[in-house]
Amino acid sequence: MLSYFIIFTIVGFVINKINQDNESQAFGIIIVVAVIWGIAYAPIWGLASLGEMALGYFIAKQIK
Repeated sequence: MLSYFIIFTIVGFVINKINQDNESQAFGIIIVVAVIWGIAYAPIWGLASLGEMALGYFIAKQIK
């Protein structure tokens, strides 16, 4: 479970680095990935991955 936390935090970090100019597109990508993950496994895991990717996104935003 810790590995998923690390993976999704890194994914959120990378999404921010790729889409630095367009914040709405970055959040759109994060939401789409979370919905797909939630459909594939369970809604609670989709919600958890959304939070983890948002954490990575905001960490990258604070580093700038």
